[in-house]
Amino acid sequence: MIGEKSPETLPREVPNYHEREAARLRALAETATTASIKSRLLKQAEEHEQLVEPSEGDVVEQAGADQ
Repeated sequence: MIGEKSPETLPREVPNYHEREAARLRALAETATTASIKSRLLKQAEEHEQLVEPSEGDVVEQAGADQ
């Protein structure tokens, strides 16, 4: 690791990271044995899904930025 250069760009897999992580967390939640763990896993999955889906406010801001 010493002397290794960091990559200039992110790997191609990164754009799908949040989608994959949400699916993984939901799969784990299906097998969770306690309600608190299941709840936490589902909450984390929702957080990752929100990062994938742009909110309506983001779309409006981007459209207004072009003007």
